[in-house]
Amino acid sequence: MTENNYRLEREYTIPFETFRDGYTAFQKKFVFPQTNVTAIAFIILAVVFIVSIIQDTSQYFAYLLVMVCLAMAVRQWYNPRKLRRNLFESFQYMEKNVYRISISDGYADISTVFIQKDGDLEDEECEQEPLPEKSRIPFDENFSMLEYEKFFLMFSGKTVFYIIPKENFSENELEILRNLK
Repeated sequence: MTENNYRLEREYTIPFETFRDGYTAFQKKFVFPQTNVTAIAFIILAVVFIVSIIQDTSQYFAYLLVMVCLAMAVRQWYNPRKLRRNLFESFQYMEKNVYRISISDGYADISTVFIQKDGDLEDEECEQEPLPEKSRIPFDENFSMLEYEKFFLMFSGKTVFYIIPKENFSENELEILRNLK
């Protein structure tokens, strides 16, 4: 154990495939249910306006509302997928970053240990950029963790999540992670 009384301390990288699967799992759990409900609500509104147009074709404002509702439904469906695509493109430049997870009895610390730089920056510029602060995830009512075949998803609330690939951990370390639930 280290001076912070960590039960587990391990460095790891996140392969692109694991990041892709992890972020997709996060979206299925927290993003898609909300956006799908909103998109369905806009479609129902569009149907209501279409019915009112059928009953009285002189309601020109209803035509506009149908188009707005359908556009908003498509937007609700499209935006999370566009965000995911952009995030995947960005992550390809961060795939070689090294992270550290440190588990104690009441919290987990996750930090970035090494950041892979673009080839455009000179060595002096790379050394000057500080690493991000470590994140502390308390094991409280907002904490949850899901286990998948190749990774764990660690949540703090519904907006902050971490992907922990299993491939970097021994069986004993995986048991420590499993027992955090």
